[in-house]
Amino acid sequence: MELILKNGLPHQDKGVQAVTNAFSVNSFSKNKVYYANPTLELDKEALLHNIKEVQKTNGIHPEYTALNGIQDYLNLDIKMETGTGKTYVHTATIFELHKQYKINKFIIVVPTLAIKAGTRQFIQDPYTKKHFKDVCGYGTEIELQVLDAAKKKKGKQFFPSAVREFVSGSSQNQNKIYVLLVNMALLTNSKMLKDQYDSGVEDFYKPVEGISATKPFLLIDEPHRFSKAQKTFEFITNEIQPQCIIRFGATYPTVTIGKGTAKKTIKDYHNLLYDLNACESFNQNLIKGIAKEHFEPLSKKEDKVKIMAIQSKTSAKFNLIQKEGPTKSFELKKGDSLSIISEEFEGIVIDAIGSNFIELSNGQTKSQGEEFSTDIYSSSYQEQMLKLAIDRHFETERINFDRKFKIKTLALFFIDDIYSYRQDEKSGKETYLKNTFERLLLEKINQVIPTLNKDTEKEYLEFLEGSKQDITACHAGYFSQDNSSSDEEIANEINEILFEKKKLLSIKKEDGSYNTRRFLFSKWTLKEGWDNPNVFTITKLRSSGSESSKIQEVGRGLRLPVDELGNRISNEEFKLNYIIDFTEADFADRLVKEINDELPKGFVITEEKLNEVAKKLEQDPDDLFIDLISKKYIDRKYNINIENQIQFFEEYPDFAMGLNSNKVVDRNTKKDKKIKIRPAVYNELKTLWEAINQKYVLFYDKIEEDNYLKEELVKLFEDNVFTDVIITSKRQVIQTTDDNQMMANEDSGVQYTISRPLPYSEFLKRINKQTNIPIQLIHEALISYAEKHSIDNDKINEFSAANFVSRFNDWKINKLQGRFSYSKSNIKLYGTKLSFPNGQPKEEITQGIIGTKFIEGTPVEKYLYDTYAYDSPLEKDNIQTVIDEVVVYGKIPRSSISIPTITGQSYSPDFMYVVKKTDGSKTLNIVVETKDVENQSTLRKIEEVKINCAKEFFKQLTIDGYTVEFHEQLNNKKIKQIVDEVLINN
Repeated sequence: MELILKNGLPHQDKGVQAVTNAFSVNSFSKNKVYYANPTLELDKEALLHNIKEVQKTNGIHPEYTALNGIQDYLNLDIKMETGTGKTYVHTATIFELHKQYKINKFIIVVPTLAIKAGTRQFIQDPYTKKHFKDVCGYGTEIELQVLDAAKKKKGKQFFPSAVREFVSGSSQNQNKIYVLLVNMALLTNSKMLKDQYDSGVEDFYKPVEGISATKPFLLIDEPHRFSKAQKTFEFITNEIQPQCIIRFGATYPTVTIGKGTAKKTIKDYHNLLYDLNACESFNQNLIKGIAKEHFEPLSKKEDKVKIMAIQSKTSAKFNLIQKEGPTKSFELKKGDSLSIISEEFEGIVIDAIGSNFIELSNGQTKSQGEEFSTDIYSSSYQEQMLKLAIDRHFETERINFDRKFKIKTLALFFIDDIYSYRQDEKSGKETYLKNTFERLLLEKINQVIPTLNKDTEKEYLEFLEGSKQDITACHAGYFSQDNSSSDEEIANEINEILFEKKKLLSIKKEDGSYNTRRFLFSKWTLKEGWDNPNVFTITKLRSSGSESSKIQEVGRGLRLPVDELGNRISNEEFKLNYIIDFTEADFADRLVKEINDELPKGFVITEEKLNEVAKKLEQDPDDLFIDLISKKYIDRKYNINIENQIQFFEEYPDFAMGLNSNKVVDRNTKKDKKIKIRPAVYNELKTLWEAINQKYVLFYDKIEEDNYLKEELVKLFEDNVFTDVIITSKRQVIQTTDDNQMMANEDSGVQYTISRPLPYSEFLKRINKQTNIPIQLIHEALISYAEKHSIDNDKINEFSAANFVSRFNDWKINKLQGRFSYSKSNIKLYGTKLSFPNGQPKEEITQGIIGTKFIEGTPVEKYLYDTYAYDSPLEKDNIQTVIDEVVVYGKIPRSSISIPTITGQSYSPDFMYVVKKTDGSKTLNIVVETKDVENQSTLRKIEEVKINCAKEFFKQLTIDGYTVEFHEQLNNKKIKQIVDEVLINN
């Protein structure tokens, strides 16, 4: 399989464009030597203007724009949450900077060897190269040089070949971009770059001098590891001296500013151009949601052990602090068992004693003064955590296997004691964790197999039978000590985990047998720099309650999954199961707080937002304000009361801000609700359901006959498409008012026309990429246009291309209505969100695709599901409305019906009903689209067009022999009215 890369994803394009739009062609002058980049002119006024325009476009908060500035180099920051495609974006940025501004010398600096390996693997992957060269149309390749630590050897040391190749690469070669990949340690701890060699490159005998002479653009990954006070950053700015530093990361370092009471700690952003924070990433479904879960302590004793003192590296003094009993003191030496203190520590021995710490046989190090709970060390507690992780894994795996294109489901376990999993040949210690896991896994497989349907779940049955035959093959581990192991089997495990992501994601091996490896064990070695999109469960065994970033902890499992063909699944909601011990019971609350604390505005309602919502609700703003205060949703300063925020956002969803409440779930306080499909109700709906799931193809009627489309394109070009590139200044004058207050008043600025043309071929490609109009047809239309109009070369620019795309999208909506039709395809109905390929209903459905909110109680018998779930107040009203004439009804799973539309987007309605006349004489089918707006004029044009397309689709369905009434429902219309109208008209 190949991991399918997609270009044109809006959240990634914004990151790339943010960087490229910070420059203009006038920002650079030609290079003077063949091996150097063009020179970046540090025109602070022009660059800061560009930066502010980008920040305005991307909605960067004033709190961050206040940190803008330019030093001896230009720094640009791109913030993207873990799992949103940061590596793809910084690679695409390299290609785009080369394409637009001829920059072809880049350095990528990463903090760790693991991240270095991942970056190297991504850039050098043949599929990645093909994607950027051909699919994206850059027509060029990255020549990656990887700087590795030199092996120590006697005799003469040679100039690093990676540096030689990087420096000597020619800017005259337009088909090559030269990139040097280096890890942090080589910039600070190694003499390799600073040493003088007998031979060099281009008269440079110190590698760092040669690198600096290329005038590189330098990209930093994981900027929180590179604070500006560190030696690494100083080496970058003082020795490498890049023209531009671009930092890409989810987390940034902090700095302290101010003194006394004004002292505060802020994120060290410097020209932040794009802020795709955790909140936005979760809310836009760019990453998985999180479901945290823990067990309460088994004994409920809540006893703790504290290391009171270390005695000359020979012994350690401990206090057992008992909740219901006296504190007891113990002194233990190397080799003593901690079970002397408490039986929960059975099997854990002191391996070593340092000056202020002890090392335990489970791999943990504990420092003097540290406290730790006894309960989390009991083997029975660990076993229950493993059992829970396996249960959650199988819940997800069964759903993911039941797809047309399956998803290989992985689970990741972080452990402290390496030798509880990996055999220690010296001690012969029992691998108790591995043995327990294998026993529990086998028990679970034996439990699941009898519940599987031999017809509809045949492949999953075979997969589990294969797992059962070789339990050891189902799991693998990677630990830092493994790097020095000579065991071939261990080497194969490591290779698959670290370097063969595609193999790990494959359900079958090359020989056709099942690849059952899906449970991975590590000691935080995979914590940073490694990720796999199909990790659905992470279990932290024997946690010490780390104070590290909560979002960083779950980062390894946040990416959206890919199916067996390598396609990323982005139209569904997924949850990462995160299982921890009771010492981190507040993890979900802390994670939500961390995410919301990152937002610049905090939980404050603005006056503008209050007026906007009041207008929508047709209320006086003062009355709404009083209402919010009286319900204690806000205080007098417009701050939202955190303790009432969930009720507030449910009652007033228009005020929604911060992290959506369903994105991080604590399963200990909010139990999972399984939504079951009622078979009897489904059988009543089956014919309707299968009819609306038939695949139809959208055809445009005669738009290319008689040159119709070409002539329409010419008309679009005549509609003031061609324009100059205008740069505008924003002027404010500081004035004193009559009451001696200072105010900044808007004044008239200036506008300048700048020359920024695109090559003609690029102009055509940009339009083609965004409209799918064949390049040849665009070219022919432009030739026809040019016969009557002259085209200034400067007006073949990105603004003109954008104007045309906008005109074309409007034209499609206005002119293609009535010029399209639907035709039933021959594609067989494989299976649906509600049913198996054989037509039988599924037992359960994923809650997230039905609704995120619940109504307590048991639904009426005619409702499709055993649980009421909804998203909007209008949906809630529909679900709870009982209508005598309705035989059965149900909410249509989100994105389950894919009706193609002329907007280029697919469409899926919300409700389906089967109704009978009161005399039982006729059965009718109704499909309803709900829109939570008051009237038709409030609907966005694009939504209106989608609904019109749906009307045509259902008309064609009726022509093809199955009658369905399609209706749209706005806020001011009840579902009972729609049903009554259908009955009257039929």
